[in-house]
Amino acid sequence: MKGNNNSKHYGNVKPKNYRAIYEEKFYNILFQLRYPLMTVIFFTTLGVLMLMIINNKSDGQSVLNYFFHTVITFSTVGYTEGYGTENINVNRFFSALFIMISIPLVYIYGLVTTVNVFLNSNISEIFRYWRMYKAMDELKGHYIICRFNGITRELMKNLKKRGIKYVLVEPDPALEEDIKNFGVEYYVIDEPHKRSVLLGVGIERAKGLVSAFEENTQDLSVIVTARLIRPDKDKFSIFATATTEGAAEKMRLLGATEVIVPNVAVGRRMSSFVLHPPSPTLSGFLEKIAYGERTDIDIIEVKVDQNSDLVGKKLKEIKMRQETGATIVAIVRADGKMKIAPSGDAEIKLGDSLIILGHPKALRRAEEFFEAHHIQNKEGEKVS
Repeated sequence: MKGNNNSKHYGNVKPKNYRAIYEEKFYNILFQLRYPLMTVIFFTTLGVLMLMIINNKSDGQSVLNYFFHTVITFSTVGYTEGYGTENINVNRFFSALFIMISIPLVYIYGLVTTVNVFLNSNISEIFRYWRMYKAMDELKGHYIICRFNGITRELMKNLKKRGIKYVLVEPDPALEEDIKNFGVEYYVIDEPHKRSVLLGVGIERAKGLVSAFEENTQDLSVIVTARLIRPDKDKFSIFATATTEGAAEKMRLLGATEVIVPNVAVGRRMSSFVLHPPSPTLSGFLEKIAYGERTDIDIIEVKVDQNSDLVGKKLKEIKMRQETGATIVAIVRADGKMKIAPSGDAEIKLGDSLIILGHPKALRRAEEFFEAHHIQNKEGEKVS
């Protein structure tokens, strides 16, 4: 028996619609104004109809005149008699009675209710959330960052420099004010280990996820949930932090692409300073490239697989530098050996990793260059 092809592999979980939540709140505010509005409509209609009956006129000019007379009566913006000299005493008696009834019910009740709703509803804040989540629904190729702390603050700074969009998911409501002051463009206050939450922040359209909790159990929960929804490791990366190497290994086994142990990373960095006394210029330059702090230069790795028609060609033959402006600074062979600053006669072999340096725009052109050199099948589709 075949399963339902329309069902998701992670279950029938609906994305949490944050925009709809605030749309409902906005509509609830407007709903509170229904009685004042109904009162205005009722008394306006009543006033016009009574004046039409008293004066026995239903032509368009008279109806418009009666409407104007009724509106300025209960709005108290001015006064003029909106009828002729016929039945003037009856008209004035009705107008006086209408004023005594309509002013308390229409003007005072309606005004007080409306002001009270807008003062107590925080409608401007609700509109801000709605606008943020409306824009968030349009994001594609963004990153999801779980937890607001020192590590993710630094990460978000660098992503913002590069113009890379991200959505922050923070479970602690007490940090929301700090998040707003930090200038986070898109965020939700919710539990990131829930499938509905990750679906709600667009994990199916995202490029990757970063989990940087202080406790490994929270990171593990997020990684498992994220990889359940996005098992495609080639298209969706998961990066995390861990307190120990053992926890890091568990995270990798559960689907994390890379896991950093902060203590180990800092220790290795300090070791590099001790073993290789840094030059202020050189170490700063390399560190900024390695950690993505420079926006005018970057470095990427391109893997050469069996689908590339560049296998067996020399670097000078492919003319990558001339076409893209990026430079191949090293070749890492399949056996792990590295060829630094390869010459034009260096041959590209199957399984090579090409380390490419250049301006971010040049690196994007380099990625497109290697993508264009994938072998195509008879139907013209790239071999996967």
